[in-house]
Amino acid sequence: MKFLTYVPKSYLSWGLGHLARLPLPRPLARFSISLFAQAYCIDPTLATKPLESFNSIGAFFTRDLRVELRPIGEGLVCPVDGTLRSCSDISPNAEVTQVKGKLYKVSRLLGEDRLAAQCLEGQLWNFYLSPQDAHHIHSPVDGKIVRTVHIPGKLWPVNDWALNSIEGLFVTNERVITFIESDLGLIAVVMIGATNVGRIKLAYAAIETNRYPWRAQKQTSIEHAQPIVVARGDKLGTFKMGSSVVVVSERKLFNLAGAKCPAKVQYGRILQDYISEG
Repeated sequence: MKFLTYVPKSYLSWGLGHLARLPLPRPLARFSISLFAQAYCIDPTLATKPLESFNSIGAFFTRDLRVELRPIGEGLVCPVDGTLRSCSDISPNAEVTQVKGKLYKVSRLLGEDRLAAQCLEGQLWNFYLSPQDAHHIHSPVDGKIVRTVHIPGKLWPVNDWALNSIEGLFVTNERVITFIESDLGLIAVVMIGATNVGRIKLAYAAIETNRYPWRAQKQTSIEHAQPIVVARGDKLGTFKMGSSVVVVSERKLFNLAGAKCPAKVQYGRILQDYISEG
């Protein structure tokens, strides 16, 4: 994996993303997607469309799941299908653990100073999406989107090797942050780019990352003069490939002392259920 140090990861991800989304002749598309689904133990019948209706592996990656399979719970719910990799209280130093011995600042993760300052005494949940998982990100709460921040960055992988090797991985990689005002306080949903995640595309705003990796980019912050109303389970965005999502809460919402991670999760299910089951 160390060879990635010398690879232009933005260009690699952009190129592989285009290849994944390249429309294929119907027989070849069906054969390729079937092999992919078998390799990653994906049940294609969970999608809203039959397997043969997808014209590329990229299109299958961003499949919608049948809504009746993901009933939406109460309170704070899981934003993705994936693995709850870790959860923790934010330390008095406003830091969280990446892995043992590696910390990063929540303020750097969120980028927006004023809103980040509200989240320095809350909690954090880190979710990982594998190739097996559907790749949409959903709102974990009812509320109003008040600001969106895009922070350009690297596209390191977010696998175990990277967690252990890359200092400040989640504050180094490209990310898009959705800030939601809710009855549970301010909630930040951080979509983190990674190698082969050629694009992060928002559902509620005209932001799509890594479309032109050769263009220099600066951090952008959009204040929504008319806050955008969202409900639990509403789609916030889509990864074109797998990656990670970090949810940060302004308040300490649960007792995390007994939580055991990792745990497989489904979007829409009450997050505390998984913590209690731990």
